[in-house]
Amino acid sequence: MGRYEKQMSKINIKDVLFSQVADKRIIGFMVLKGFATFFMVTGLIGLSFILGPLNLIIKFDFTTLFGNKALDAIVCLLFCVVGGAIEFLADSFIKYLSSGKNQ
Repeated sequence: MGRYEKQMSKINIKDVLFSQVADKRIIGFMVLKGFATFFMVTGLIGLSFILGPLNLIIKFDFTTLFGNKALDAIVCLLFCVVGGAIEFLADSFIKYLSSGKNQ
């Protein structure tokens, strides 16, 4: 058995998944970044329903959540801002932890 076959027999799934990540905390920040992206996209889709373009494309009867389009737009903008801020912070921590300067 050659050298390559010996190396391949020692590799397992955990080694493959975590080989690119030096610090395991990065995975948690990636999950946080995913949730932030979800909030941001939810806010953008809500805005497109409130302001009308998506309403006209899908032909969906949209009812406002709070009974006021302005208040609904503010809530969706808040989702976008909070999601963007969390995504920025998570991305900053990911870059910091992966740079190796913290060691």
